[in-house]
Amino acid sequence: MRREVEYNGLKWVDVLEPTEVDVSYFKTTFALHSVTLKNIVPPVAHPTIDVFQDYIFLTLHYPRNEKGGDVEIYELDIIVGKNFIVTSHHKSIRPIDNFFEECETQKARREEYMKNGSGRLLIFILEKFLKRILEKTDEISKDVGFVEKEIFTEQERKIIRKISYLKRRIISFWRAIDPQREIFYSLKTMNSDYFGKECKHYFSDLFIVYARIDNYLKTLKDTIESLEQTNHSIVNLRRNEIVKILTIFSVILMPLTLLASMWGMNTTLLPFRQFSFDFWIIMGVMAVISVIMLWYFKLKKWL
Repeated sequence: MRREVEYNGLKWVDVLEPTEVDVSYFKTTFALHSVTLKNIVPPVAHPTIDVFQDYIFLTLHYPRNEKGGDVEIYELDIIVGKNFIVTSHHKSIRPIDNFFEECETQKARREEYMKNGSGRLLIFILEKFLKRILEKTDEISKDVGFVEKEIFTEQERKIIRKISYLKRRIISFWRAIDPQREIFYSLKTMNSDYFGKECKHYFSDLFIVYARIDNYLKTLKDTIESLEQTNHSIVNLRRNEIVKILTIFSVILMPLTLLASMWGMNTTLLPFRQFSFDFWIIMGVMAVISVIMLWYFKLKKWL
């Protein structure tokens, strides 16, 4: 699906699910290089920036949360010329779709965003793109905070599942964002004659926002790994406590079991058999042995 909006000689073409028909349209309308045309339809695995004489070709990746906890990475291709911008994506990318609709339906917004040329429009597009990713990163940070509060609530199994889910989200986001550093750095250091000196400051601001997101994700990655280790230590501590208690009970029962086995032997040489209260005597001996062993464990601070 191809949509177009135009103002003051600047055209913005947005394409969802590009086809060979769209590629032919780009070739005819904007005289794009064959290398660019080849990279529009098939997905590109890595973010790229190619600077040509008449335009710049960018490939960015946008992380999006899907149902079930998965994170899908959507490709966004941006072609920027002196009097046109093309955005192409195989899946709907909400910040781009919303921004295009805003320019398409609101005349005042269209004038504001497009009156200063393609460079300023590109800055607005990238700003919306990064702002939405930053919002998603803030959402992850809140979830990490919730896990941090729950980690000492004796719900280790539930927390393990949450930590694994958050760890997967953070790593997926970071893998999508980190390789794009070169693109935003290149825009920041690009010759000011291409888009104008007034745009150079805005590209520097975009790089700062990108660096903030990248560092934020690295911090979240370190935090969730630390929480995972902490939760693992708590699980091991509780497991060791359980094993210690079971071991103490086993040690106490071993001599009692031995005594019970001995008095269960079919022989007349066992003591206390001639007494009428032999059962209670034997139970008393077992109780004394148990108390002595518990006192010894307490003395050694094993309990």
